[in-house]
Amino acid sequence: MQPAPQPPSALGNYRLLSPTAAVRVSPLCLGAMSLGDAWEFMGTQTKENSFKILDAFFDAGGNFIDTANNYQNEQSETIL
Repeated sequence: MQPAPQPPSALGNYRLLSPTAAVRVSPLCLGAMSLGDAWEFMGTQTKENSFKILDAFFDAGGNFIDTANNYQNEQSETIL
């Protein structure tokens, strides 16, 4: 059996989310509050830029995203 390949960046060095959970997450969490353009005062991103951000985060090994049920009037959840 071969060893697992090295992650593309430090984001791929996953950690346990909790001692009682079997979920491994990247050490940094991407905040999704600015994905979308409904709330200018919170920062905005177009749909295209949001996809670029998400692709770069995933390509670097990230898998942990913070979101809520009403960021950008639900645009960020739709983009995710």
